[in-house]
Amino acid sequence: MCSARRRSTDTRRRRSGGASLLEALAAITLMTTGLLALGGGAINLTRNLKTADSTGVATALAQQQLELLRSMPLGAAQLAPGDYTDAANPLRADGTTGGVFTRTWTVSPKDTPSFGVKTVTVRVSWTDHRPHTTTVAGYVRCSTVPCP
Repeated sequence: MCSARRRSTDTRRRRSGGASLLEALAAITLMTTGLLALGGGAINLTRNLKTADSTGVATALAQQQLELLRSMPLGAAQLAPGDYTDAANPLRADGTTGGVFTRTWTVSPKDTPSFGVKTVTVRVSWTDHRPHTTTVAGYVRCSTVPCP
């Protein structure tokens, strides 16, 4: 009788002594899922950071062109109503040629939105993982009131 008790006690010790293969597989699956989720989040975070940097550069390029147009003498040929494309396209972040940014602008017809001013709208476009466009607009005085 003593030997029967001893065997059942040994069996219990073996079973409670460690994790089963099924438990280990479940733990590994759970850890892998968590690590993959963290990896995907890191990729999205990096992509969003790059897009934010590019948006800042595009806004600066648009403002630079708008200020250049606003500083031109009244009645300059570049302020005639129409659509324009930067000759240096594609642009780098510093405004030199050879980058990924494309800058265009539109000068509105005369007296838009009111007498004596024109609206200038500058657009900067680029593509990273998807296409983007940043737009900045401002007013330019006309050489005469109402605009010619």
